[in-house]
Amino acid sequence: MKIGFKSLLEVLVYFLAAASIAVIITTNISISLLHPFTVNGITWGEIISDYRRLLTYLQFPIVNQLTFRYLPISNNAIEHFSMVRCFLIVNEGLCLASWGIVISKIKHEKKRSQLIMLVSLIDYLCLGLLIISGLTAIDFERTFILFHHLLFSDNKWIFNPETDPIIIGMPPIFFLKLFGIWLAITIVLLRCLRFYNRQKLFSGKFRF
Repeated sequence: MKIGFKSLLEVLVYFLAAASIAVIITTNISISLLHPFTVNGITWGEIISDYRRLLTYLQFPIVNQLTFRYLPISNNAIEHFSMVRCFLIVNEGLCLASWGIVISKIKHEKKRSQLIMLVSLIDYLCLGLLIISGLTAIDFERTFILFHHLLFSDNKWIFNPETDPIIIGMPPIFFLKLFGIWLAITIVLLRCLRFYNRQKLFSGKFRF
């Protein structure tokens, strides 16, 4: 069956919807995965309190300034988190837009051929994600560094533990776990969308 541009575009929107909301969920789950560390005179509860402030700053446009109450933080770190904040807020907009399109699409009838192609493309997409993720996990630290070099034009993402001890709680395994959670959520959501379209296909409620 010939793959149509419309089907490719639709599965791309499905991926953006699943991946973007997975980013939001994973970002907020990260607080439970923060690697325990100690700083003189600062309790773990106070560290978590500052991490919550970081999460609030990163995700809410109305919060314009990042301040830690207990942990020290350098200007370089503040500038880096400001760039991360831009990416996450754009992701939130993308999430709203893509899910709006997905919800609108699934409420309308589709042609049988389109449903078959969409289900197949979601299968291929999930398989591709698993293969790429497996290759990434083989040398995650190298991929992580390359990702930052591509995404950021400076080296402000390289934190000094002396001036920015928050980085002690974010070893490579921390980001690997977050990546795994993001992948799992993305694939689960894609499979749910696949299931819905497959059920619609078998129900016979479509146009020829």
